Amino acid sequence: MKRLAWLVVLILLVLVACAQPAPQTVEKEVVVTATPGPETGPRTLTFFTTEADPPQLESLAEIIDEYHETHPDVFIDVVTGTPATRGARIATLLAAGADAGIFEIEAAFTRQWAEAGYLMPLDDVFEGIGGVDEYVPGSYYELKDTVYALPYATSVYGLWYRKDLLEEAGIEPPTNYEELLAAAETLTKPGEGLYGIALPGSTNASVNFFSTFLWQNCQDYFTPQGELTFDQPEALEAIKKWVALTEYAPPGFENWSWGDQITAFVTGQAAMSVYAGRLGVRMPDQAPHLEDLADITRLPWCYGGDCPYVTYGSWSRISIAANTQYPETAKDFLKFFLTGDRLARYDATVIGHMVPPTKEVAKLLEGWDSDYASRHSDWLAFFNKDATFTNHPANNMGSIEGCNFVKKDYGPPWAGPAFSRGGIIDLMFQDIYVGGKDTEVAWQEAVDKIKQAREEWLAEHPDWEPPTY
Repeated sequence: MKRLAWLVVLILLVLVACAQPAPQTVEKEVVVTATPGPETGPRTLTFFTTEADPPQLESLAEIIDEYHETHPDVFIDVVTGTPATRGARIATLLAAGADAGIFEIEAAFTRQWAEAGYLMPLDDVFEGIGGVDEYVPGSYYELKDTVYALPYATSVYGLWYRKDLLEEAGIEPPTNYEELLAAAETLTKPGEGLYGIALPGSTNASVNFFSTFLWQNCQDYFTPQGELTFDQPEALEAIKKWVALTEYAPPGFENWSWGDQITAFVTGQAAMSVYAGRLGVRMPDQAPHLEDLADITRLPWCYGGDCPYVTYGSWSRISIAANTQYPETAKDFLKFFLTGDRLARYDATVIGHMVPPTKEVAKLLEGWDSDYASRHSDWLAFFNKDATFTNHPANNMGSIEGCNFVKKDYGPPWAGPAFSRGGIIDLMFQDIYVGGKDTEVAWQEAVDKIKQAREEWLAEHPDWEPPTY
């Protein structure tokens, strides 16, 4: 009955988190006892992934076949799912005591699953790959000096720009907000169908891109201890400056989401656009004439002088269930997958967008044997260099301390209503862009709603304390 009760609680938590991507607190510790089997003879492992595009699955199948050649008794079953169902599926297996095998893990659940005893320590795999000297800082998940999740990729966002258009206007690539705003204004020529910058308006993408703007200007939504800071006047100033920048976005931007910034850039509608490596990957097929005319630089959001650099991104990580039947075999395959040209080949399926977590693989991809890599190794080097500056509003609470970026690997457990699709921040921008509401009024209403969500959550969880590391 105790196991059944915990199963019901955990599934409910996951279902809530699928709709509102913020971490939930574990109510009690559940220790899962490993039940290893003999690690000789025929063994079958499960590998769960949401990376289900055909090139990714083909690459994974090749890697599994290579492992099988030297481990003929080991068979690996690949199970695919979607990000929306991933958490519920794995939580059901873990809570029921089933062997979840090797699986992608959501950042929102990593801490509580580690504390609950559901995740296998991976320190030996981590050290075997190279440890702290090899991995990008902040890429792996560590709790109380134990590694529980290892990364395979992230995405790094920057400012793409048309070199030819900037040069014609006598403009250098912008390095701060004032330069960016002036460039966006100069490059906006509605009569020619050209606009200064492509930004999302009032969708979930806008939450994440605006967050980078907030962070670079020494602001955050919460402190590391969970106190609200979005209610400060400096946050309102950031919103006003962000809204001013969107005056030079193409018509209809109010409803744009993730891919629309790419489309605007490759079709020549925008002179600048905020996006990760996928924009570059799409150029050879959709706008090959832009390959030599485009470049990327860091997000130039700073308007306060001494600003930390932060961009948007969340590491995709893999864990192993603590009770998996063949723990040593599972760890051996994970190490095989995450090293050498195997991970490089996997990340190269969307080269530049899937940014690797290790120096070894980053170096391999910068010199990758492909037309894209040979033409744009500088872009790949840019993404590799800035991978350490990624942050996520729902997964990293209070990473801005003063004007310093100190990444926290836990999220605000009450913040689902704020950061989810159609949530408080989304609606705030919708009220401004579509409803014509005064910016300060819309911000104050958003602050009140976030306060209420936080207070209600804390009232239901009076024993909650912020994580310490």
